[in-house]
Amino acid sequence: MGEFDKIIKQNIEAIFLPLVERLLGIKISHAVALSEKIQTTIEREPDFLKKVIDQYQQEFILHLEFQSTDEAKMVYRMAEYKAILQRKYEMPVRQYVIYLGIKQPKMRTELMDDEAITGFQMKNIHNLPVNELLESEVPEEIILSILTDYPAADSELVIQKIIVSLQKTTNDEATLKRYIQQLLILSRLRKLDKKTENQINKMPITYDIENDYLFNKGIKEGMEQKTDQMILDMLEDRSLTLEMIAKFSRTSIKYVEQLRDSKSTF
Repeated sequence: MGEFDKIIKQNIEAIFLPLVERLLGIKISHAVALSEKIQTTIEREPDFLKKVIDQYQQEFILHLEFQSTDEAKMVYRMAEYKAILQRKYEMPVRQYVIYLGIKQPKMRTELMDDEAITGFQMKNIHNLPVNELLESEVPEEIILSILTDYPAADSELVIQKIIVSLQKTTNDEATLKRYIQQLLILSRLRKLDKKTENQINKMPITYDIENDYLFNKGIKEGMEQKTDQMILDMLEDRSLTLEMIAKFSRTSIKYVEQLRDSKSTF
């Protein structure tokens, strides 16, 4: 999980209701928390899996399952297989269940309309009016103002207003510093970290940016991500050995192998 995602995850409980209403247009009257961890591994392997080219020169993944029982939830298992296969191979997947039972099977072969995985809706936080979030009394929501829509010329004024609003809505210095940390990190998404740093230094806040753990940690993680991407790109070049990649990236052969193996897994 990236540093930006971590901030949202930390603040989601506070911003959940207002964000859902503002961004999605959904007014929630009742909500029940579910487990955030989702099992993504499948313990059993597909019965038959091949990359094939048919008589029409169409290339695809052929997935066969041999089923001896009339499993009512088979349609969900096949949908799960397909999602993982498409993510791994990025090509069309054709699936067939070969039924081996005696009685005529009654299992569903298609998801219902409200179950079908056809995509998702996209909502851009950039489309939220900046003034609505700036006027909020929820600090976690005020911080999101840095990501909304406003003219580039007004960015310093927006940052000033965010800091002032955070001061008004927090009761102690430790909490304010935590929100300032988050603001600094989120501002990098809009390339406003320098302006944010300047505004923090101008405002009457006791805050040491140079020794900020999250700020420096974010810089370090950003550099590590660039190194990882460079290694992954070099792994695509079959002419480069693991030793050469490790030398070029100033990492170890073991680290390169770990990245290579993680890329090849589901």
